[in-house]
Amino acid sequence: GEDHASRRCSTALLHLAPGVQLPILIARFLAPNSYTGEDAAELQVPGNPDLVERLLHLLASYPGVRLAHPGEFTARAYLAGRMTIDQAEGVAATIAATTSEQLAAAASLLEGRTGAHYRRFSDELANLLSLVEAGIDFTDQEDVVAITPGALASRLASLADQIAAHLGAAAGAESAPPIPRVVLAGQPNAGKSTLFNALLRRRRAVASPTPGTTRDVLSEEFDLCSAIPGGPTILLQDLAGLDASATGLIESSAQHAAAAALRSADVILWCDPTGRFNPAALPVTLPPVPTIRVRTFGDQPRAAHTAEDLAVCALDGWNLSVLRRAIADASTTARAGSIAALLPRHRRALSEAGARIAEAAAMIDPSALDGRLDAPELIAGLLRAALDSLGELVGHISPDDILGRVFATFCIGK
Repeated sequence: GEDHASRRCSTALLHLAPGVQLPILIARFLAPNSYTGEDAAELQVPGNPDLVERLLHLLASYPGVRLAHPGEFTARAYLAGRMTIDQAEGVAATIAATTSEQLAAAASLLEGRTGAHYRRFSDELANLLSLVEAGIDFTDQEDVVAITPGALASRLASLADQIAAHLGAAAGAESAPPIPRVVLAGQPNAGKSTLFNALLRRRRAVASPTPGTTRDVLSEEFDLCSAIPGGPTILLQDLAGLDASATGLIESSAQHAAAAALRSADVILWCDPTGRFNPAALPVTLPPVPTIRVRTFGDQPRAAHTAEDLAVCALDGWNLSVLRRAIADASTTARAGSIAALLPRHRRALSEAGARIAEAAAMIDPSALDGRLDAPELIAGLLRAALDSLGELVGHISPDDILGRVFATFCIGK
C-alpha cells in the first residue's frame, strides 16, 4: 500500500478470506518510542466488534503469534521503565471508571499527580522522623532540641489531615466501608440529633435541649433510594456537639470520638441554627471534604441565609427532601473521586500510615516545659512504621536516607 515514511504509517489491504479484503491503517512504532518501549505495530480497522474479533482470530492463527494476556502491554511498559506502578494502576483505573469523577481520579494517577501527593506525604514524614531521631542521638546535650513537642504535634496533625483528606472514608481503617460516611457536625444544641432522626424517619437519637446529651457516635445505615430514586446507601452519623470548653473524662472522650469521626467523613452536614457558619466557633478544623451547610431550626426567624446554605426544619420536614438530594449528590461525588476508594492497595497503605501517625501524635505533650519528647523512641518507631506503609506507594526510605536528612536539616556542633 501507500507508505508515509515520515509518519511511519501505511495503508494496506488485509485478506480476511478468499475474495474478502479489509482496508487497514498500519502505524509503526520503533523502539523506544512506543507504549512498551519495544518495536510495535498498531492496526487500525473499522470499529465493528465482530470484525475486530475475526481479525484477532486470524492473526493468532499465524505461527509464533498469540493474543496478549490481560494487562500485558502495560506490564511490559512498567518492566521497561516506561511508567511507574502508580501510572500502571492509573491505566487499570481508567478502564474501570464508570463516572466522570472516577475518570478524573484515574487521570490524576496516570499523569503522576497522585504520586506527587504521596511523595510529599513521605518527604514530610521522613523529615519529622529524622528530627525525632536526632533528638534521641543528642539527648545528652541539654541545649540541643531538634524539634519541640508542640511543633511536632502540629506538623503531624497537619500531615494526618492531608492523608485523611486524600483517603476519604478509609482514614484510620483497614479498608474503606462499602458505603460513604455522612457526618452531622456542629456546636452543642445545633439540632443535629433531631435532624438525624428526621432524616432516618424514626427516633434513633435522644434529642434534648440539655448540652452534652449526645456523647457517643451514633451510626445508622440509610438507603437514600427510598427517598431519592437511584440514591446511594450511606452511613449517617450523629456526633457530640463540638465544644472546646468540654471538661472531664467522659466529655473529653466524646470530643475525641467526634474529631475522629470527622476525619473519616466523606460528607459533612455542618449544622448551625444561627446561619453564621463561623469556622472559628468550632474547636476543630473541618476536613476538606464536601460540606453541606445546614441552617437548622429553619422555622424560626433568622437573617436571610445565603445561596450556600440550606435552611431546614426537622419538625415539619421543610426542605428535608432537598437535603436528601444534596446528600446523595455529595456522597456519590466524594466516594467516586477518591483514588484510594478505587484501589485497595492505596487505601490499605494510607490507612496504616494514618493510624501510626495518629498513635504517635497521641503520645506527644505539646505543653512539655522542657521542650523534649517523653518517649522519643516509641514515637520514632511509630513514624518509621508509617513511613514503611507510605513506602509501598513511593518506594522505601532507608535508615541512611533518614541519617542524611538529619545532617541536611539540622546542624549540630559546628
